[in-house]
Amino acid sequence: MRTKRASRLAACTALVLSAGMLLAGPASADSAPAGPHAVVKAPKTAANPTGTLPHTKAPLKAPNKAKRSVVAGTDAAGVAKPRFDVNSDGYTDVPFRELDDNLYLQNWTPGQQPAMFGNALGAYKDLILPGDLGGGTAPEVLDLSPNGVLTLHPDVDSYGIYSSGWSGSGWNMFNKVVSVGDVTGDGHNDLMARTPGGDLYLYAGTGNLSAPFAAGKKVGSSWNIFDQIVGANDVNGDGLGDVYGRTPNGDLYFYAGTGNAANPLKAGVKVGTNWNIYNQIVAVDDQNGDGHGDLIGRDVSGQIFIYVSQPDGRLKPRALAGHGWSGAQFFPSGSNPAYGKQDLFGLDGAGTLSYYYGQGDGYLSAAHPGDKGGWAGANYISSPSSLNSAKRWANVLEIASWGNLYVNGADLGGGWGIYNTVIGVGDLTGEGNGDLIARQGSNGHLYLYPGNGQATGVYSRIDVGAGWNAYDKLFGAGDINGDGLSDLLARTPDGTLYLYAGTGNAKAPFKGRVKIGTGWNMYSANKLAVPGDLTGDGRSDVVAVDGSGNLWRYDADGSGGLKSRVKIGFGWNTYKYGIY
Repeated sequence: MRTKRASRLAACTALVLSAGMLLAGPASADSAPAGPHAVVKAPKTAANPTGTLPHTKAPLKAPNKAKRSVVAGTDAAGVAKPRFDVNSDGYTDVPFRELDDNLYLQNWTPGQQPAMFGNALGAYKDLILPGDLGGGTAPEVLDLSPNGVLTLHPDVDSYGIYSSGWSGSGWNMFNKVVSVGDVTGDGHNDLMARTPGGDLYLYAGTGNLSAPFAAGKKVGSSWNIFDQIVGANDVNGDGLGDVYGRTPNGDLYFYAGTGNAANPLKAGVKVGTNWNIYNQIVAVDDQNGDGHGDLIGRDVSGQIFIYVSQPDGRLKPRALAGHGWSGAQFFPSGSNPAYGKQDLFGLDGAGTLSYYYGQGDGYLSAAHPGDKGGWAGANYISSPSSLNSAKRWANVLEIASWGNLYVNGADLGGGWGIYNTVIGVGDLTGEGNGDLIARQGSNGHLYLYPGNGQATGVYSRIDVGAGWNAYDKLFGAGDINGDGLSDLLARTPDGTLYLYAGTGNAKAPFKGRVKIGTGWNMYSANKLAVPGDLTGDGRSDVVAVDGSGNLWRYDADGSGGLKSRVKIGFGWNTYKYGIY
């Protein structure tokens, strides 16, 4: 397929089933149906982004914590040590995951490409960088798994992240976990976490690596007005951690730390507008040697810009700091981290299933065809958000004509022929595993099948309710409305589009429907899909093919709606059977 830009990456981790699927033409000498074949992986490669930050002065040294004044929440020296400085040069290093699923480290050395950063992390949704939590000489890292387990990795150095210590479960009740430096004034760095409903909790640091945080305490509400939250360490020079929040319309607010655990942040002050040009905002602590926290903003084209802070929380004019960052997942991310699908499949009239992956710039890679002709006559296919919590890419699902369900070639059993729709929009139960939704054609009942996290089975179905035959299209893959929970889109034959926001509750997985558009019957049902987050902002986007074969992208606006469409390709009418 033609896309706006030539692919700079080859395909990786996403899964393309190979041929042999329900052959439609005359049988060969091997006349028995082969069933699904083994999965073939197409490798993606990293983009090798560039970046240079203005290290104009030698970094200041942070004061000894034992001598730190906590009177009125101040620090006599007014200097906060960078929280993640693994090469000990006094400046913050930034880890990021590329499209090849490897972790890299940017230490901002001029003329040097980011190096691969070794680790034994397994599956992780986000990495949180709290700084030194135990009074040592090296920073700690926290990894957040898809199922909500937060694990501490002590004393991380330039060799990578290998050892593990404390862990705690239940963190999937939050859509955002933020390292905020020391907001309580006791010399220990703290965490904050936000629920989908906007409640903000403080987890005060203890200084003890075997129990690094005190029990969570609610310290705020209505924080769901922000689509990005960034813990910026110390911006105003009082030795306390500070926080920035960005609204979907681009307003930037600054919250100064107070040093009071009961009320750790002052009232927000608006310090900027038009920050919605960035899909990620990242804290880099002190990058110009003045001891105050700074920010980086990345736009959809992959350029990054450095903003040096001022004592009132406002920021100096930006400076270009690098390019080629579209496909990178920064840690910690400013937005709610997306996980589970950034892919699209197209099935053409010859029975070839082609694979595309999102590049983070709003566009798709070049086509990567699977076994040519192998899918001719396929009974039913879809591309759910990953059912395997260890994989962050889409699966391929097929219901064979004999009623068995196959996911990436694995047989999940029979009896699925009663459904006219089987899709996977992500985690609907709050357990961190991708789930399936199935609609029964005879009665319009919708059923939820919770996934087991292994893509090898699902648990017993839960009846979501009747009346779902009113829709000619059900689709989705991840978070549409910006609350970090997976959502469902539904279209009626007259072209009205509705959003069913996810709740994270298996017994009642959706809120009441909200009308978000009309005129969507200009697209055929099999030419509408949600490939996940294409633009790098943590929200899922919608793509559609019109009658002329043009491919359009509708970005989620962060408030439950969709922005105006953007053309991102043409020639897509070759996909006779649809996009998934």
